[in-house]
Amino acid sequence: MRATGAKRVTRTILLIQLLVTLLGAIASLGVSGVQAAYSALIGGGVSTLVTLYFASQVFSVRVGSPAAKIARAFYLGELVKLLLTGVLLSVALLWLEVSPLPLLLAYMAALMAYWLALPFTFDASVRTL
Repeated sequence: MRATGAKRVTRTILLIQLLVTLLGAIASLGVSGVQAAYSALIGGGVSTLVTLYFASQVFSVRVGSPAAKIARAFYLGELVKLLLTGVLLSVALLWLEVSPLPLLLAYMAALMAYWLALPFTFDASVRTL
């Protein structure tokens, strides 16, 4: 089964986030050691996890649903995504033994997946319009 344009874009973004997270962890391991690599995995993992949550919320609405229902799913998904991000980063920083700098750098790098995915997904996003 072939994914629709929007779902393919989402999968590409998630794949890039995972790749950036792993590369960040490998780089952190080489530069600062195991704890930095662990911290980078946690940071990138938070970004990937909240993106996965948001995508599941948005794609839970059936195609052809009223615009208000689609908008509600989008805004509720975004609100919960922001709250979940705050909670997960707080838990990581307060209760896990992580290095803050690699954690936050990997989180931010994984967020850049949205921009990094543009060249690979432009055709797919145009077809969905």
